[in-house]
Amino acid sequence: MRFVVASAVLAVTAFVSVACGSSAQTPQQIVDARIEDMKKLGANVKGTSQAATPAEAKAKIAEAIAFSETIAARFPKGTGIGDAGITKTRALQDIWAKPAEFKAAADKLTAILKDVGVAIDSGDKAKVEAAFSQVYPGCGGCHKPFRGPEH
Repeated sequence: MRFVVASAVLAVTAFVSVACGSSAQTPQQIVDARIEDMKKLGANVKGTSQAATPAEAKAKIAEAIAFSETIAARFPKGTGIGDAGITKTRALQDIWAKPAEFKAAADKLTAILKDVGVAIDSGDKAKVEAAFSQVYPGCGGCHKPFRGPEH
């Protein structure tokens, strides 16, 4: 029985691989997905600030937090300015030259977003505004040192 199940799984996997093509992404595809996901992060942060209810705000900030926890992993080596196959990115090579600093900046943004979540839970408008005042500087923690100019 196990052999039949294993064979069926292998057959389905082989079919999906052939039908869908390779799942490996090119460096530029990784960059393009990263850019789109960063835009979603921005939309979730903005959606949090414009939410009609605390529950909606909490859901949006939860999505933003979940994404922010993956930021460092979304920058594999070979996906920066000057790397082979990259035609559009603003990711400076300092990301890979200073990985601990980059990860610390990304982690700081996550902590700031979590503070927003805590403030939303408190129901205190002043706390929410104070927490939100740290979000865009938190984004700048990565953007200023690790993001190049638009070209």
